[in-house]
Amino acid sequence: MNNFGDLLTLFERYQTFAITTHVNPDGDAIGSEIALYLFLRKLGKSIRIFNADAVPKKYQFLPYWENVENAQASTDYCPEALVILDASSRERIGKFLSKHLIPIHAIVNIDHHISAKNFGDYNVIQTEVSSTAEIIYKFIKYADMSIDAEQALCLYTGLMFDTGCFRYSNATPETHRIAADLIEIGNFAPDEVYSNVYEHLPLGKIRLLGKTLSTLELTSDGKIAWVVVTQKMLNDTDTTLDDVEGFVNQIQAIDSVEVAVCICELQDGNSKVSLRSEGLVDVAALAAEFNGGGHERASGCRINHQPTSAIKMLVGSAKRRIDEI
Repeated sequence: MNNFGDLLTLFERYQTFAITTHVNPDGDAIGSEIALYLFLRKLGKSIRIFNADAVPKKYQFLPYWENVENAQASTDYCPEALVILDASSRERIGKFLSKHLIPIHAIVNIDHHISAKNFGDYNVIQTEVSSTAEIIYKFIKYADMSIDAEQALCLYTGLMFDTGCFRYSNATPETHRIAADLIEIGNFAPDEVYSNVYEHLPLGKIRLLGKTLSTLELTSDGKIAWVVVTQKMLNDTDTTLDDVEGFVNQIQAIDSVEVAVCICELQDGNSKVSLRSEGLVDVAALAAEFNGGGHERASGCRINHQPTSAIKMLVGSAKRRIDEI
């Protein structure tokens, strides 16, 4: 299934739903979850949202963010349908939810990533759009239901985040028209949305950025750059993994760099990876080698190795891809 008619029929058929998204949820993931939650609520459905990771503080200006429950809360909930948003594979929602959140009838997969897999019983995958938020916007319009101010704010946040504040090539003319419509509906100030997401930075994050940039290394040709964030660095600056978001963009800005890598040491010693590309290397395919996913120019994954080993694997694979160009 890749059409809105079948999706609307499914939503009308069942009464109980669960919504989830990928680990370390971003603006597109959270905005899309809440907007769809509000849509289903208008249909009179019973819905709960479960995520592997908490809503980052920067997104707690969004309405109903507090309705997002932790993964463990899903243990005794058995919905008729599970809707997975913005996750290129079922594994991306986290081990606990993958194992315990099992619907009675159907899994619905809604995504826009080029690395997306058809893992659902119903799959709505549109790789030509900017974001999952854009899919949800178009679906609500198809369903002939009005988008309210709260949904507009959530969907705009998703558009803004996944287009890099409308800087990336996925920000099409249609994406801009949708953004304008959402601003008009929501009557919010775009600069305030931007400020909430990008400008309210704790001092600890700035200190962590300094420590992170001190680990910067590049390959001899300057085409691959990487930094490492350790648990000690997080502890020393009183920060969390949420504070690392955006660090990879700092090294991507180096003029010689084609692939930028930010590796975070997790509490279990394994590695969380953020990847960026200037366009020559498909980092979604690179992330897929390690069961990750995302966009051609922005992707991520988790590697069950300590950062030192993870760097060797990632840099080696990136080098091979650059050599093949």
